[in-house]
Amino acid sequence: MLYLFLSFGLVLVVLLGFLLWGEARLYRPDARYPTRMPLQAGKTCLVCAGDSLTHGNISANYVEIVAGNFPDWQVFNAGINSDLSETLLARLPDVIAVKPDVVTVLIGTNDVNATLSKAALLSYHRHGKTTGQPDAERFRRNLTEIVRRLKTETSARIALLSLPPMSEDLTHEANRRADFYSKIIRETAETEGVTYLPLRERMKTELHTQPSQPTIRFERTVLTVFLAGIQRHVLGWSYGRIADYNGNRLLTDNLHLNSAGAVMVAELVEEFVFAKI
Repeated sequence: MLYLFLSFGLVLVVLLGFLLWGEARLYRPDARYPTRMPLQAGKTCLVCAGDSLTHGNISANYVEIVAGNFPDWQVFNAGINSDLSETLLARLPDVIAVKPDVVTVLIGTNDVNATLSKAALLSYHRHGKTTGQPDAERFRRNLTEIVRRLKTETSARIALLSLPPMSEDLTHEANRRADFYSKIIRETAETEGVTYLPLRERMKTELHTQPSQPTIRFERTVLTVFLAGIQRHVLGWSYGRIADYNGNRLLTDNLHLNSAGAVMVAELVEEFVFAKI
């Protein structure tokens, strides 16, 4: 009996240690984060700011795709997992400090998710990502402040991306709400005189043209994200394999991008850089 008790205790300690290690790894900024990569004088500077979709360690990394296509530029990754608009706003000095020539902002998925899931909201509170209860008007104010600070404290060209789907069931309430938040993003871009990049529209068109057959409901997102993290970082699955496992075409786990989704983001960013939009 004592042996079983000690064995069970050891398993719990190992599991807890793994979870703490994994969490620390997930929240560590990318090597391209503005405070981690020295500024290279004379190079044009692009900063991609956002949440886990930009961070790219539980989502396919579109910033690396962009960086590979702009070898003569310095491309920074200012994405941090689980960020909401208010935490990105708090981190904005890191972006401003590198005096960017171009800034793209992809933020809002977690703002939406916080209004849909009590479990997600508790997680955001636990990690210091939000205070109080996020809502659409708070998101609008934060996004407006982000844009205005970038406009007044940098000389950068600025673009705001609409949100990717939240699950590939486009009829779900999560996507109806993400439609509304993307409308706020478009209105903010128009009001503040910056560029709007229609990521959501392109992805929805892709999914309407070639519908997927998702096997996971949005209500299981927290668990599915956790499982996808294990599949990726423990079992070594590709993002495409995780997406296939869940019946998706562009997303892995209802929130994060597979390689095809990341390519779509990179294409929009590159079109903006080349002023095609």
